[in-house]
Amino acid sequence: MTISTQTVPLDRPVTVMGITPEAFSSDSTQIAQTLGPRLFDHRGVTTIGSLGVFTDVVIGAPAAAALRDRAGEPVGTVLAQLSVSAANRFPAGGRIVGTGRVLHTDDATSLAEAEIVDESDILVAHVVGRAMSVGRARIDDAETLPDAVTQSVPEPEPWDGPESLSGRSGLGIVEGIADGTISRGPLAALLGLRVQHSERGRVDARVTPAEWMANRYGSIHGGVLVSIADTIAGLAAQTLPEQGGQYRILNLGIDYLRSPDAPGPDVRTQAEVVRAGRRLATIEARLTGEDGTVFFRAHANAQLFAASSD
Repeated sequence: MTISTQTVPLDRPVTVMGITPEAFSSDSTQIAQTLGPRLFDHRGVTTIGSLGVFTDVVIGAPAAAALRDRAGEPVGTVLAQLSVSAANRFPAGGRIVGTGRVLHTDDATSLAEAEIVDESDILVAHVVGRAMSVGRARIDDAETLPDAVTQSVPEPEPWDGPESLSGRSGLGIVEGIADGTISRGPLAALLGLRVQHSERGRVDARVTPAEWMANRYGSIHGGVLVSIADTIAGLAAQTLPEQGGQYRILNLGIDYLRSPDAPGPDVRTQAEVVRAGRRLATIEARLTGEDGTVFFRAHANAQLFAASSD
């Protein structure tokens, strides 16, 4: 299959995250992003959610190009499903590079995969996703962000160091985030995610869709939804370890059912642990509107680590 030479589609989250094109060929798309503290979670750790928009674009760009080439004319596209599997640890900073390629395309859908590597060319994540052609019109092709968009990007918030978290159980940490005694971290602040309730194995939160989150169709970008899903799943995993224990989300799969308007009214996100063993926990998450509309369903697996004996 021949994929036309193209550039990364410009939209608000892509611009806010500093995602840039690296190289394009007849069968692959390569993009880059610089990571850093503004994308840390509450522990000061880079997560799948830190790469949310990046994972969407590295799959979406080649899949969209393949659908356009097959149709012979411009078509609107959205992702219907995305799955991210973590490999080696994500770096705390520096550049990551993702190479996406199309595996299969028909008249309505395009299946693609991507590998994401760090500056040492070490694999940090593998991504698979499916895009679908849609008929919706694009609304935001500006080369610069409107003032309202820029103003909707919050200032980075701090995170608490290991010494501040070491004296609490995992559930105690999430309870501290809910009552404001522990920082929710830069990524949750960027997403506007606010924990409302927590108990062992379950976390409920709210998100206010902001101007900067919008894709070209006026709804929350699929990559931002990945970040929300991973963040709430991570918080549910955080409720499991005893004092000094840790966790890591190993994989995240998300089905996009609809997408909330951005900007728009508050939406609710919940994550629940459906099974927890000594080393692995399975988590389900979703995003819903006040009227009960389900926007996404997600599934995650978290690796659990006991407290170090050192």
